[in-house]
Amino acid sequence: MITGIHHISAITKSARKNHGFYVDLLGLRFVKNTVNQQNTTMRHLFYGDYNASPGTQLTFFELKNSGQAYNEDNYFSTITLDIPKRSLSFWKARLSKHGVSVEHSFDDSMLFFKDGDELSIALRESDGMITSENAISHPSIPREMQIIGLSEILIRVANPEATLDFLSSFLGLRREGGCNFVYNDSNQFITTVESSNSTNKTRFGHGSIDHIAYNVESPEALAQLHQKALDMNLSIEMYLDRDYFKSLYVTDPNGLRIEIATKGPGFTIDEPLDTLGETLALPNFLENKRAEIEAQLEEF
Repeated sequence: MITGIHHISAITKSARKNHGFYVDLLGLRFVKNTVNQQNTTMRHLFYGDYNASPGTQLTFFELKNSGQAYNEDNYFSTITLDIPKRSLSFWKARLSKHGVSVEHSFDDSMLFFKDGDELSIALRESDGMITSENAISHPSIPREMQIIGLSEILIRVANPEATLDFLSSFLGLRREGGCNFVYNDSNQFITTVESSNSTNKTRFGHGSIDHIAYNVESPEALAQLHQKALDMNLSIEMYLDRDYFKSLYVTDPNGLRIEIATKGPGFTIDEPLDTLGETLALPNFLENKRAEIEAQLEEF
């Protein structure tokens, strides 16, 4: 039922600096400029490939007054993005040139670094390459070097077995033997679960990942998971229509927020594909509050 990852959402202190890092430096497309639908004073930024495909999207809530995150117990850790084979040296040189400190993995197949909010990111070489339809016209990142999409999330929790069992029993993600990760058959996105670094409570702030969202193809598939969550007596936070997709939010046994989102209808329901992200987009149910919302948001 789960077809892969849909998006990963984190916290930034500055929309302007965040936009510069992910668009100018990493070469993602700014695909949606909107607001947090539960708190419309908070800007919500979406980045992805040219077509804003599920599985490529990183999103950020802007919290201007947030303190630095301190990851201790029960938190989402490193986001891994796939890049093409033989592009690692390009990315090392590019990141270093722009003052980003990078580290190699032991086998030289990955680069580790942090964004401006100290969010941990890794780039990993894979066999694929972004398609010409999904590639972005970037002045200094050719298609054969561009980021392909999301490939892995690392979760650190007090009770890894509980989260792994939740991901396999509720979402149907595959786990082989006693390994510490689960995946889906269709696109091989990996969710790795390891023990927390500490028993101290994690401090949420800029650099925190708020939630991860897995993808389903249709509202009917999401409805089936909602009923399954009810049958399993899971903690359901929200089940709602966000216009761009429908969402179910549940809480895992270690208290982490997990979203399941539908593939569509997508971000072109209110903006043409060629001009995604150029204006403030609002779902239909917030359109009557546009003037009020725009007055509360600072330009970036």
